[in-house]
Amino acid sequence: MLVGTAQVDITPQPGIELSGFAVRPQPSTRILDTLWARVLQLEDGPERLLWLHLDLLALDQGWADRLRDWIAVELGLPLSRVLVATTHTHSAPAAIRLTGCGEVEATYVSRLEQQCWEAVRSALENLEPCRLVTAQGRCGLAVDRRKFASAHTDPRAGAVGWCRDDGTFRAVFLNYSMHPVCLRDSCVSGDWPGEAARCLTEQLPGRPLALVSPGACGNIDPPAVGVSASQMITWGRSVAGSVIEGLLAARLGTNTAEGSALRTAATTVDLPLETWDLAKVESYVAGCRSDLDGHSEFEGKFRLAIDTWHAMMIDRLRRGDPYHTKVHLGVISLGPAALVTVNAEIFSRFTELAGIGAECPVYTVSCANGMIGYVPTTVAYDEGSYEVSRAMLFYNLPRPQKGGLELLANHARQLLGSCDSQAHPAARSR
Repeated sequence: MLVGTAQVDITPQPGIELSGFAVRPQPSTRILDTLWARVLQLEDGPERLLWLHLDLLALDQGWADRLRDWIAVELGLPLSRVLVATTHTHSAPAAIRLTGCGEVEATYVSRLEQQCWEAVRSALENLEPCRLVTAQGRCGLAVDRRKFASAHTDPRAGAVGWCRDDGTFRAVFLNYSMHPVCLRDSCVSGDWPGEAARCLTEQLPGRPLALVSPGACGNIDPPAVGVSASQMITWGRSVAGSVIEGLLAARLGTNTAEGSALRTAATTVDLPLETWDLAKVESYVAGCRSDLDGHSEFEGKFRLAIDTWHAMMIDRLRRGDPYHTKVHLGVISLGPAALVTVNAEIFSRFTELAGIGAECPVYTVSCANGMIGYVPTTVAYDEGSYEVSRAMLFYNLPRPQKGGLELLANHARQLLGSCDSQAHPAARSR
């Protein structure tokens, strides 16, 4: 497999607003660590994949679609072979419009577009042959923040590495399901995924480019939110440390993919949204407004979100907008591992359901190719809480219908099956 890598510094100057929390000190006042746009280019025979990975919360769906279309046309690739994902750090500039969660600065986004293209071009110019290896560790940091009977976490830390013949690493990917919300102050940071990436680059031979994904983390937090920078660093390094030994062992021959390892598949699913008439909208909004004291943690941002969502829903009703939204699902088969990509903050149970019957370990890359908001499990709708009842106000959309996660998991299983049917036999991850 041929591998090309590149990275570009996308750190803003202090003074830009950050995205991810409705209540935080704004604007940013300092830089804790560097934000990066990282690019991984893979070529395996006729198969190609261009992966752009950004230290940002998420991308507006329209902007993500335009960026992918542009890359696909420029490189002559089908969209299924272009992945634009984010680390979901809550300490980066706003690149998605979330009500009350940081204003998008047009000059930053414009500069970011140019930086992304520079990184993509650079990755195409330095391809070299590498072997694909995998490793899987376990990490016990993540907690289900909802604390209901359906609590679920995914303790697996999955890793894929691309090794040169001399045993050094050109690139590495790490997936662990945990929200990047360690920090909550006014500093710019990649949060724990940024620290995990630094740790992998420092401790693996070859100083590889490191891409880190927070997995299917819609319901999962670190042990605490709003901790010190030193605690965030400790947790990020702990996640990275859970796979380093396995990657070092894998480069010696264990878990090496045989034959053609790269396969991609993608589909677009019309995810049903809840239907609302005017009476239901007005009743819901009235209930929210009568319970402002119960949402005091959002301060004045909760009222702003209610009013904005109310106006949006009235406009939808007037226009007769359809009650569905586009979900971009993809599968990247990497020999002894498979990645499912989805443009949502999806609950951790999704990975388990999507992977039923799979012939290799399956991991979810969320916040990929845009963002539509939270997609909870069916049982979570009966339990309630923020992700089900209030998050849609800040995303400014109707919420998905109950059963949406399970519907997407079924489509993901079909995509995984299509990749399995095409791929050559490969060694399984142990």
